Amino acid sequence: MAPHLFRVGSLLVDRDRWISSATVAVRRGRIVGLAAGDAAGRRLARKAGGAVADLGPGVLAPGWVDAHAHLELGALHGRLPARAFGAWVGQLVKARAACSREELRAGLRADADRLLAGGTTAVGDNDALGLAAGLLRRHPLRARVFREALDAGDPARTSAVLRRVQPGRPAPRLAFGVAPHAPFTVSPTLARRLATLARRRRLPLSIHFAESRDERQWLLRGTGPLARLMPGESPRREGLELLEEAGLLGRRTLLVHANLPGPGDRERIQRAGATVVHCPGSHRWFRRPAFDLAGWLEAGVPVALGTDSSASNAELDMGREVALAAEAHPAVDVAVLLDCATRAGAEALGLGTGRLTEGAPLDAYLTEARVRSRRAALELLVRGRPGIRAVLIGGERAWDDGSQVVPAILRP
Repeated sequence: MAPHLFRVGSLLVDRDRWISSATVAVRRGRIVGLAAGDAAGRRLARKAGGAVADLGPGVLAPGWVDAHAHLELGALHGRLPARAFGAWVGQLVKARAACSREELRAGLRADADRLLAGGTTAVGDNDALGLAAGLLRRHPLRARVFREALDAGDPARTSAVLRRVQPGRPAPRLAFGVAPHAPFTVSPTLARRLATLARRRRLPLSIHFAESRDERQWLLRGTGPLARLMPGESPRREGLELLEEAGLLGRRTLLVHANLPGPGDRERIQRAGATVVHCPGSHRWFRRPAFDLAGWLEAGVPVALGTDSSASNAELDMGREVALAAEAHPAVDVAVLLDCATRAGAEALGLGTGRLTEGAPLDAYLTEARVRSRRAALELLVRGRPGIRAVLIGGERAWDDGSQVVPAILRP
């Protein structure tokens, strides 16, 4: 099969490499050649043996990777006014139960479409209701669906939960994982059995961790707003200790939120090789104290970015998430922030994306803005929220703005 070739004003390979007047060769959805400048582009075209389509003067950038989402909550956008976590959880349970399955599917589909139109090409989605895989199997997004598990400490629920979270049949753009919901909602027995399942099937884990003071108050003392919602006894222990004891902490673990780690948690997480996922929009939604992004990075812990959900965020847009992170953490270099929103999430999800290097899938978005340097490209993409003309996944058009900028050779 002859490769597709196209030219673009500039291409951001990753945080460290930018190519001006770039030519890209793509075969079976993967990048097989990159060239900088017109002369090198012509040589690549002759070697590959194909005509070059022009995408215009804009920037082609690695697609955003949303490392944590709850797409099934799309139907609840604007319906949960509480900003205190314990009260919000109570409202969530009631509002979701009041929705029909069709309403939930429609919300899920709409939120997946929103992510895609914003330049997101891969998502790690927590699925509590069993709706996500069926829809995402047919959606252009590349996805890792984490089957969410919780028994609220009730042993009568444990076996049924385990049956429900078994991974489904993978597809070219769909993979699975396991999501033990949180240290305070998963019993020790369920936690150990989920760890065994993940280890046996080589599945990544996504776990809500140290998200709120309410959570920490219940875990350590059995008091606070969550005490009214939790049927069991408080373990009177740190959340990370419970995860580690169950075998849930390791290199394939995503610890979502991590707003209030306990003493020594950073060092233990770094030794385990786990990734922390920060959701700036959700953080702002709940009016939480400043997230210590620099502290996690200085400790050697990879940090990815996510959106959380439409029920706890003003927008589902990864471009907004990275811009909020830049606003909240001006001392963190924009190159590092771009890495958090692309490569770090892709590696944590095990999806092989996040960089536009040879051998990688062509998962990218195209902006209309022109830039003259790597630094200008980073500033534009991280802080500027530029208009997006098209999104490519696996070398094919997944979305465009109707301007016909993507040539026919890249249309599925």
